[in-house]
Amino acid sequence: MAKRGPKKKRVNTPQAGVEPLRSQNIMIGGHRTSMRLEPSMWDALEDIGRREGLTVNRLCTQIKERIEEQARRRGINPEEADVTLTSAVRVFIASYYRRACTEDGHVRAGHGGSDPFIGTPFELPAVDDVDGGQSAVAAGGSFPTPGGQSASPSTLLEA
Repeated sequence: MAKRGPKKKRVNTPQAGVEPLRSQNIMIGGHRTSMRLEPSMWDALEDIGRREGLTVNRLCTQIKERIEEQARRRGINPEEADVTLTSAVRVFIASYYRRACTEDGHVRAGHGGSDPFIGTPFELPAVDDVDGGQSAVAAGGSFPTPGGQSASPSTLLEA
């Protein structure tokens, strides 16, 4: 049987929107298993691991150990707990980043400027880049007026 070399790291070009789930094999306590997460969740897990000096495998093992210990402390057999590792990983990622949020960090990220989608996979390209401004009205943005100037829907209502 031929030896397989190390897996090549896929180079993902960032895309707009949410990408489909991606399965990846991980080692939990020495046992191989797989998890399905969105690519942005895998990226976040890798970033957290790098920051904390842990591999993704070790981080996931520690998350599993924590949910098992929480179940035991509630008097539940960990095998009978209704918490999946995948769900626990998503909650961990969200909690990790929420804990890291500061007012200064929000300001630097541009949060609170009335568009919470900037810098996220849900950010839409400028309307002019997509269809020459034709869908701006539907998006609540500005659109050309007969005089060649731009107007927002609220400006036209006030006129």
